[in-house]
Amino acid sequence: MTHQFTIEILYHFNCGKCKGWWSYALTPEYKFQHLGWGMSGKFQHCPHCGAEAESEIKENFFEKDSLLS
Repeated sequence: MTHQFTIEILYHFNCGKCKGWWSYALTPEYKFQHLGWGMSGKFQHCPHCGAEAESEIKENFFEKDSLLS
């Protein structure tokens, strides 16, 4: 017997215009997919105010460079 699991990555966004927040779930497409930057550079629409903007990782989210590798 084994316990099986799947992986889901949650991205949490803050709108640069209205400051509303929302989450987006993503399931990895392949085993060694680099997930940390999966949304960086992609355009998102705010579900609150409709503003469209490019996504970037929140400033100072990673406190140590070792977390990036």
